[in-house]
Amino acid sequence: MHIDYPTLSAFADGGLDPAPSAAVSAHLRGCAKCRREIQFIRALGDGLRALEAPSAPRDVMDEIWPVDQGATPRSERPAEGREPVQRVWRLALAAGVVGLMAAALVYAFGAERVLAGSSALTLERADGGAMMLRYETISPLAAETSVRTRVRYWIPDSLRFAQNEARFSEIELTREAAGRFEGVVDLPPGTVYAVATVEDFEGTYLDSDFGRFWEYLEMDAEGRPTLQARRYQVLAAFEFNVPRAAAIAQRAASEFPAQPPFCFWRLSFEGATLSAASNDTLLSNHAAHLNALDRAARDGNPGPVEIDAISRYARFLGRSDLADYWWRELRARYPRHGAVALVNLQTILLAQASTEEKLEALEEDWARVGAPATAQVGLQYSYELADPILTGRWLGRHGAGSWGRSLSSDAEVARNLMEVPALWPLAEPWILDRLSDSRDWVGPARRLDQSRYNFEAETRQNQAHLYLYLSRIRLDRGDLAGGIEVLERSVEEAWDPRVFVRAAEIHRSLGSDVRADQLIALAQADPVAPLQPYLSSEGDAGPRRLADAQLAAARATMRERIVADLLNEYVNLSAALRTEAGEETTLERAAGADRGVTLVLYTMRPDLVPDETFALRDLNSERLNAAGVRTVFVSEQLDPSPSERPEMDFRSYYDPDHEVWNELRAWRSVQYFVLDRAGRLRHRGEDLEDALRVSLVLAM
Repeated sequence: MHIDYPTLSAFADGGLDPAPSAAVSAHLRGCAKCRREIQFIRALGDGLRALEAPSAPRDVMDEIWPVDQGATPRSERPAEGREPVQRVWRLALAAGVVGLMAAALVYAFGAERVLAGSSALTLERADGGAMMLRYETISPLAAETSVRTRVRYWIPDSLRFAQNEARFSEIELTREAAGRFEGVVDLPPGTVYAVATVEDFEGTYLDSDFGRFWEYLEMDAEGRPTLQARRYQVLAAFEFNVPRAAAIAQRAASEFPAQPPFCFWRLSFEGATLSAASNDTLLSNHAAHLNALDRAARDGNPGPVEIDAISRYARFLGRSDLADYWWRELRARYPRHGAVALVNLQTILLAQASTEEKLEALEEDWARVGAPATAQVGLQYSYELADPILTGRWLGRHGAGSWGRSLSSDAEVARNLMEVPALWPLAEPWILDRLSDSRDWVGPARRLDQSRYNFEAETRQNQAHLYLYLSRIRLDRGDLAGGIEVLERSVEEAWDPRVFVRAAEIHRSLGSDVRADQLIALAQADPVAPLQPYLSSEGDAGPRRLADAQLAAARATMRERIVADLLNEYVNLSAALRTEAGEETTLERAAGADRGVTLVLYTMRPDLVPDETFALRDLNSERLNAAGVRTVFVSEQLDPSPSERPEMDFRSYYDPDHEVWNELRAWRSVQYFVLDRAGRLRHRGEDLEDALRVSLVLAM
């Protein structure tokens, strides 16, 4: 059921009282049709307000409704069944304006964006250097009183480029009108590139411009992106969307043909997608360009980024002589630049030398440059020597910065430390520091394309492993009570069969067979077959066979824990899709007539989906089919796409008008969704294993 036009119009103009306004806002969260109607009303109103009041030609009324000059003037009141001519004329004008506004929307956004519902976030420099943000949307965020924008931005570092850390800011945008928000952020004057997303204040819904993100690029006097802006745009795209990075590099190479970095990046992308014969032609064409760049660099004064790119460009093209020459020049001219550190790292990694010799070389390099990548590699090599003093030095260097670090990478450091008992004294403070983190889901630790729900799930997953490591340390030094306490925290923190198995092994070693059996039962109750088994057929933690009652209790526990955190959102199943043959259908028909549980794999482009995703889905296909779970693969683009596999009920559709994207409230280039039998959205995530688990549990 939809809201009537007058009410929507009053809401769009801010004319409703608080109570009905709140009711409309709640309805808009789950109704794409009314959200689109709001956008149209708002756009039409803007257009009408922007038009000058039209004046009819002086004799238009006489032409439409001639008047006999000698006749008695007509009454002002029209005859029954006849509209006043002025009203007829105004209606005709209004109809024309509606058509003009619809055409203007299509022209401004593209037909597919208008049909899907569009959002726009502009980032513009204001007086005094501040950045003005304006956001307009018909997404579910349109009903919010305020929204949050999270921004990552880059300021060029004279000593670094590829290792230049992005800075972070978050800004509240306040609603100026329905669907319109504004705010100001004080980004430093040196900012050359910024990328942003918008979300509600709970961090549950993200608007990311269909996975592309909104951008600010520094412009030159002629209104074109500067060289530095394009460089950092490519680097940022590498993280979020590699195909888009390739497209940007291609465009940048055309804009800056004399810039080696863009030439190298373009060649890297092009060479990865061509056949052997085409690749030979490509390399031949680039060889001439390399020679021109080489001559220009020798005659000019190239910077460290340009020299590094020429060297890599030459090595890619098989010109080792030029590559080595420019590497030597880079070291000689810019010995303290981060590009030199990366070159030195590559040399050290490829060298036929002992670990001690490599660490000595890394120590020298750190003294010269102090690059974050050097600290990462030095820490990795130090594990092999099992020297707490040496590893502690590299661990301190690595932990002092945030470049290249994440929740998962910090947990990986803890795992590496735990593999060397001599390093456990270093592992404990590292783990405790990670566990004491505030879990700030608003701040820079959360990726721009990650919801609060998924960030907190990832955090719990990593902390479960950290608690597991901490329990081993405490038990090893005889702290039985403290070890058991954090061991149980690891089990409670997240649903992770891998943690259950490791915890069971510890309990078994302590003689607690009953608790070990309970944990093994939880691992065996998990419905997902992993790519890497965490429980061998021999039963690492034993026993090999558990009582039916234990398994039944474990399954009940599993269901209770998983279902407790699920979403329960309305989805309009009539959202339009197209089949591979181009035929129109709907999400409801794609889900099947029986309407069981549906697992939706959504991607902007099929080639963005990792091979491991299809491998994991295929591994669990029998379980999904037995449970009646239907898999639907949806992409924004049809080709290339996975072939149709009827035996697994795995069909591909595409979403050219973004209707399903909007209904599922997607925001990433690859996401996974689960609809229950009633067609309600129960899961929106970034990990297929989690989506499979939810699907199979709901189907039980």
